[in-house]
Amino acid sequence: MIKLCTNIDGSYIDIIDGFIFEHYPSPWVITQNRISDSALLCGYFENDNEKQSHLEHIKQQLGRNIPLNFTSEIIEQDWKSAYKLHFKPWSYKKFHLVPTWLKETYPVPNGEKGLYLDPGMAFGTGNHESTRLCLEFILDDHSSLVKNKSFIDLGCGSGILSLVAYQMGFQQVVGVDNDEDAVRISKENASLNFHYNNIEFITYDLVKAESPLGFFDYILANIQADILCEQPQTILNMMKTRSVLILSGILNTESDSVIQTFTETYKYKKLEFCKKVMGEWTAIKFW
Repeated sequence: MIKLCTNIDGSYIDIIDGFIFEHYPSPWVITQNRISDSALLCGYFENDNEKQSHLEHIKQQLGRNIPLNFTSEIIEQDWKSAYKLHFKPWSYKKFHLVPTWLKETYPVPNGEKGLYLDPGMAFGTGNHESTRLCLEFILDDHSSLVKNKSFIDLGCGSGILSLVAYQMGFQQVVGVDNDEDAVRISKENASLNFHYNNIEFITYDLVKAESPLGFFDYILANIQADILCEQPQTILNMMKTRSVLILSGILNTESDSVIQTFTETYKYKKLEFCKKVMGEWTAIKFW
């Protein structure tokens, strides 16, 4: 196993984190020292060809603006478990996301809810701002949920958002992703937490949109702005008269373009919207 590492200034973490998020599954991970605000970017590769390909790509995408001075070493570490270093417990409004390997040391308090998850390499830990913004919207809205409401998660990753929606009270939950491994991991995470009958995880490519997925009361797409803006009609076609639509994976600088694209594409009524911002990322709620 080959390990590449470079020191990076803490001011570049959001940019690099966004690059990793948009190119998952990714061999790159970030370790941050929050006291010194320094950080380490490391990549794990099985051979020289794989290392060189990813090295050229990251230098092309980031190297012009960020100093990247990599050192290389041969290691025996299982790089597929490296993500575990960066998946930390997270909580919001008495709801907790906890890694499965911390289950014995992080009990969910009485009267509160939680999910125990093993997201797998780079399929979404819930720690990224775009995912946390979606979780906050779902948890903010859960008191208004009623029986028989339906939810769809477009780009489900490790299934976190779908599982939270199910636990918050949605009667029908569908999670879709174009990556078969993501769908497999989502199913595994569901089985870790409860016996589920009303959650369906399926492999589906939103860009190709081979067949319609139906209509839903709550639609969530945590993807990235360029794909969202390429597929507004496909996504909007899933809305009912009083549906809620959450879009995330959007950089702050891209939010106005996404809002304009979706409000101009939806012809049935004027879409109202609000935004949540965290770091460099924005999530938008339409209704």
